[in-house]
Amino acid sequence: MPEAKKEPKANVSKVKIAKGRSVSTVRKGFADKPKASPVKAPKAIKPEVKAVAKAVVRKARSPKKAKGSFADLIKKQAELEEVKKEAKAELKKQYDSLLKEAESIKGQYKGLFDESIESAPKPRGGRARKVGGRVPGVVPFTLEEVKSFVGQKEAGMDKIKIQHRRPKSVARMEDAYRRSEDAEEILRILNK
Repeated sequence: MPEAKKEPKANVSKVKIAKGRSVSTVRKGFADKPKASPVKAPKAIKPEVKAVAKAVVRKARSPKKAKGSFADLIKKQAELEEVKKEAKAELKKQYDSLLKEAESIKGQYKGLFDESIESAPKPRGGRARKVGGRVPGVVPFTLEEVKSFVGQKEAGMDKIKIQHRRPKSVARMEDAYRRSEDAEEILRILNK
């Protein structure tokens, strides 16, 4: 078989060209001159033709309407007050009817279960709640304080003073002392 001649493949490479020209590919050995892409000339600036201004016809303004007089304002305010009173009376009627309905439900509940539906009033911000049998932030009485109080009371002192205790605390001790004269019993009563 005849051998086919293998022709060597031509290498294709990129040639860099100065600015303004594009890069073209040429075969090695056949590059006479790189081809430059045609540079487009800037578009010619056309002179603008100004449109002829059309005359705009505006409507004539009508004279401003005079706003209401002071008497009209007073009338409107009176009407507003009347509407307010009617709305308030309507809300009052609704409130009263709802209260009557609530009272009848309370009566029915009490008749069925023999107990009141109302909850106990909750203390407001001023009073501290008891936690675990004592008020938080209040230091409980000590046996030494109670013994000091009992000793001063037996000595017949008019003004009893206990260190770091206010007069209210001393008054509480006096109330407990009236119930029992034993120091340990007083301490138990105070720290309930």
